Amino acid sequence: MSSARWWSRDGALRQVWRLEDSRNDVVTAVMTFALGWVLIEVGLVDLVSVDGAIGIVTPEPWWRYALLAVGCALILVKRRRPMLALAGGVVVMLVDLSWGGSLAITVVLWDLLYAAATWGSPRARAWLWGVTVTVSVLGAVAAGEAARDVRVFVYTGLQLGAVLLLPLWWATNVRQKTELADLERDRADLAARDAASAARAAELERERASDLERIAELDRHEAVRAERAAMARDLHDVIASHLSAIAIHSGAALQLPPDATRDRAALEQVRTSAVTSLEEMRSMILLLRSERRGSEPVVAPGRLAEIGTLLDAARATGTEVTFTDDPRAAGLPAAVDQTLYRVAQEALTNALKHAPGAPVAVRLERSGDDVVLTVHDHGTPAPTPLGDPALSAGTGLLTMRERAEGVGGTLDAGPADGSTGGGGWTVRAAVPAAGPTGGPASASGAPR
Repeated sequence: MSSARWWSRDGALRQVWRLEDSRNDVVTAVMTFALGWVLIEVGLVDLVSVDGAIGIVTPEPWWRYALLAVGCALILVKRRRPMLALAGGVVVMLVDLSWGGSLAITVVLWDLLYAAATWGSPRARAWLWGVTVTVSVLGAVAAGEAARDVRVFVYTGLQLGAVLLLPLWWATNVRQKTELADLERDRADLAARDAASAARAAELERERASDLERIAELDRHEAVRAERAAMARDLHDVIASHLSAIAIHSGAALQLPPDATRDRAALEQVRTSAVTSLEEMRSMILLLRSERRGSEPVVAPGRLAEIGTLLDAARATGTEVTFTDDPRAAGLPAAVDQTLYRVAQEALTNALKHAPGAPVAVRLERSGDDVVLTVHDHGTPAPTPLGDPALSAGTGLLTMRERAEGVGGTLDAGPADGSTGGGGWTVRAAVPAAGPTGGPASASGAPR
């Protein structure tokens, strides 16, 4: 149960208790008046007598009933104003004593003393105890001295104690037990709230554990997706490139008239590409099956130091390939080195597929903090050799972009603007020479 609901419920109970208390006070006042009426009717009046003199004034009978009604009216306010009601009761008692006293008003005073000791403040209760004890002692002593009789002293002390001290003692005992009961109830309520809080905390902990489990599951799915993307990229870069080279070499040989020397060279190049594909496929399989791979991305070997092999394979198709190397672009981090190698491999493969026979210029240079790789072919797109659409899967540009962005670089690809002469197609990748330092940059280019 929440604290707000508990306080609301407690407030409602207090309202019910106050209403019930008011009804009880009304019932008490009516019953006291009825009892006092009976006591007056049976003649229990003129209780104070000194040497045969009864009271100071002899009232009419209805005066006593009116005084009793005033005392009972004070009972109605005893719970809200206990000390004020007691003060009024003392006044009523003094008036009654001046008429000789009556048992009915004594009962009223007794009830008002009990109420003052029950609902009065601690300071008022202490003051009340002091006054009543003092009055009881002094009254007993005065009566004993006046009568010169110890028995009168004792009788008077017992009577005053019964009238003044007994209701105070009874009220104090009831108040202590009530306070102990309230304390136990508060402890029980606190324990219940603590139990509710503990249950809520346990529920929140279960929800948190469930959320963490869902997050972990999402992380696993994200890791699987990232792993699949890396595998797809590497399979495309490694296997598709070599298979495209095999198809291009074999297609070129089939389109030309038979020539033993040229055909043998083409077959040797096909064999070289096939063997290289098998070696790199084997290394990828071993890497994927390795239990120590951990969070390492799925990659295959390939560095700029081997770019000469790419150029020679392209030249073997009869394509004129030129390469310009900048010495300042040496000593690159492994990630940057491999990225540029894969971009060059894919760009050359695209040039051979889409513009066969057109001259290709490859340039590697240092520009500020970046290393720039440019692959430009001077021809125009031509139909795919042998008319096989499988040689153009449409993912080459995407994988080049992902690789460039993965190391914090950019990639632009599209028709040449004429500054290089002869039109054609240009792929330009610019990556930081120091390696990735932030999130992926943007890339642009038309699909090819």
